[in-house]
Amino acid sequence: MAVNNSLVKYLVSAGIGSRRRSASLIMEGQVFVNGSQILNLNYAVDPRDSIKVNGLKLEKPVNEKIYILLNKPRGYLSAVNDQRGRQTILDLVPKNLRFPGLVPAGRLDLYSSGLMVLSNDGEFVNKITHPRYEVEKEYEVLLDATLSETDKKKLVKGIMIESGIAKIQSIRGKSPSSPQYNLILIEGKKREIRLLMSALGRNVRRLKRIRIGNFELGELSVGSVQRISEQEVKLFKKRL
Repeated sequence: MAVNNSLVKYLVSAGIGSRRRSASLIMEGQVFVNGSQILNLNYAVDPRDSIKVNGLKLEKPVNEKIYILLNKPRGYLSAVNDQRGRQTILDLVPKNLRFPGLVPAGRLDLYSSGLMVLSNDGEFVNKITHPRYEVEKEYEVLLDATLSETDKKKLVKGIMIESGIAKIQSIRGKSPSSPQYNLILIEGKKREIRLLMSALGRNVRRLKRIRIGNFELGELSVGSVQRISEQEVKLFKKRL
């Protein structure tokens, strides 16, 4: 890491997350350099500096990048640590794959399952999570009742939820009488699908993500991980 790299860029390169998330952590006062709280995004970082984020010492960025697929079970937090000692997705990653800066590219709530992508490549994580790159996320959703054609049109047009207007890119039913659907989203707001369905008077019984861009859950068993090949990563970046 070169001298005088800005703090926000340093956090991104260390795999903390997207530039937006890294900037938010700094502005919220969660980042300390050599024991001092830093609120300046462009603070010049020296490679010898000791940096803590949320009270945890940040490992120096490494040159080797790692990309992982994980099939998250229900009941695991989409985080790398938890102050309350709850199980996190990092507990499922073998120790030899826990590279410094490894973070999830997006989240699934505690009661949802399915595909997650983890990496220590901040730029890669940002491209998956930032809406401007329009990376599709596909979900299998089981509801407590079927959706009407009017409901489907509302979902595609957009519905106001607590974080703003949210909408489904496309929706496909398993059959006319089945309450199971495949939904594709571009922007992943917090608990977006559950809130959208609640606005229509429906409850989500099961929610599983099966695809992120060109990365598919496939036959990856629950709780298992799989490294993403360089070829797959290059294909993902090429499509953006």
